Amino acid sequence: MIVCRGTKADLCPNQANYRMPLSAPTLAAAVRSSVNPRRKRPRLLHCELPQEILAAIQSRLSELKERSADHSATMARISTELKALKLQQLECQQNAPTAAAKYKFYQEIKCYVNDLVDCLSEKAPVIYDLEKRALQQYGKNQRYLVNRRRQDVRDQAKEIAESAKPVTAASRRAPEYEEQVRRAAEREGRRTRRRCERERNDLLSSHLDGMSSDDEIADQQQELSVTTMTQIESQSVEAFEDVTDDFSKIELILMKFFAWRKTDMSSYQDAFVSLCLPKLLAPLVRHELVLWSPLLDEYEDIENMRWYQACMLYASQADETVEQLKIDPDINLVPALIEKIVLPKVTALVTECWDPLSTTQTLRLVGFINRLGREFPLSGTNKQLHKLFESIMDRMRLALENDVFIPIFPKQVQEAKTSFFQRQFCSGLKLFRNFLSWQGILADKLLRELAIGALLNRYLLLAMRVCTPNDAINKAYIIVNTLPTVWLLPNSETLKNMELFIGYIKQTLENCDASNPIFMQSSDKAKQILQRLHSL
Repeated sequence: MIVCRGTKADLCPNQANYRMPLSAPTLAAAVRSSVNPRRKRPRLLHCELPQEILAAIQSRLSELKERSADHSATMARISTELKALKLQQLECQQNAPTAAAKYKFYQEIKCYVNDLVDCLSEKAPVIYDLEKRALQQYGKNQRYLVNRRRQDVRDQAKEIAESAKPVTAASRRAPEYEEQVRRAAEREGRRTRRRCERERNDLLSSHLDGMSSDDEIADQQQELSVTTMTQIESQSVEAFEDVTDDFSKIELILMKFFAWRKTDMSSYQDAFVSLCLPKLLAPLVRHELVLWSPLLDEYEDIENMRWYQACMLYASQADETVEQLKIDPDINLVPALIEKIVLPKVTALVTECWDPLSTTQTLRLVGFINRLGREFPLSGTNKQLHKLFESIMDRMRLALENDVFIPIFPKQVQEAKTSFFQRQFCSGLKLFRNFLSWQGILADKLLRELAIGALLNRYLLLAMRVCTPNDAINKAYIIVNTLPTVWLLPNSETLKNMELFIGYIKQTLENCDASNPIFMQSSDKAKQILQRLHSL
């Protein structure tokens, strides 16, 4: 079917010439239209085919089907979500007691941590004061021994320098002279007691005067020191008398945090407990280390202390594997305490109490640091470790400047081993040996500068030049055997620093007549020295 739409003129063409009588308004309108004719509108022609109608109907039907499918999917999703919400509601109802228990636990641990922080914050100043007093007492005792030793050296040097001068009666009555005589008597008394002790231990034949440490303290001063340390110890015990075990014993404190870790590991990690534990436990560790010092004759190993054992066993399990240990957030608890507490304390003890001229103290300190480096992961970039090494180097430089004095007098060639010269040379040799004890810990370059560049070339070698050939070779033999083997490789830096020493040995060997029985043994030793130094 074709539908055609048109104007009335199109439908009735015979009426186009039909004329009607014109009235005045009609005539006026005709005149206006002739003057301003209107534009004719285009004729609209709209035809729709059956196929188009069918396509429109099908498109509409498809659209309605899609909407219906969307509505069905939405209803299905809502139904599924409703079922899930019902299951979630049921699960929440079932988990409500567990959540309530967790909430109660977190509230308890929050209150416990707040109380613990308040308690330790109150006790921390007391602990720091006790630690400071103990350090001052140790330093006071050590400074007394060092000052007395230096005063003895000055007194003996003065006695030798003034030995040729007559002593007048007026000078004998001077207080300074009486004080010097008293110090000399006390000095000889201490030497006699040490000599008797070596005789009882059958060490007299192998001992060189000047190699032992004069660490004897008068009974009155020793009693005063013991009284002070006993008072500090008693006050340390009293510091936590008013605190319950839950807030004063590290093992019980760690049990609280282990319960948190075991209850909810994710929240334990989110709260950064592993990073906070070393700082939280620091006052208690310091409290246990108040009187501890690796420089003492008898000191407790940190491995045997309660804080160490509690922290090492924290969160450990019998069936724990290496892979589990690698991801354990608390695996660095003990190394962190070593870095933050033990190393700064050792640094303070080195600065205040360590005497580099004491072989016993040096070997104890070297052994302790070696054990720390062997058993704990202390990296080379550790700031506290750098501070400790800097403190050790500073103390060694001070000892080199203030404790090495080897007098040069014309009569020393004939002096016996017990002379002041021999004693002071052996004292310098002991310091040389103590310096080399740090090989493998301190940097070789810095150690060579102190031990060889400064001590050997400036002091010991100069003193050897005024000795008899036999005595000089014996001293050189001891020095070379003291050097670390790793330093004596061919073309090493050490051999370059020892050129003056090697030249002196060669010169002494040339001056000795190997056929003379007096120099035969010394010549053999000199050749061994040069062979060891790759210079023969």
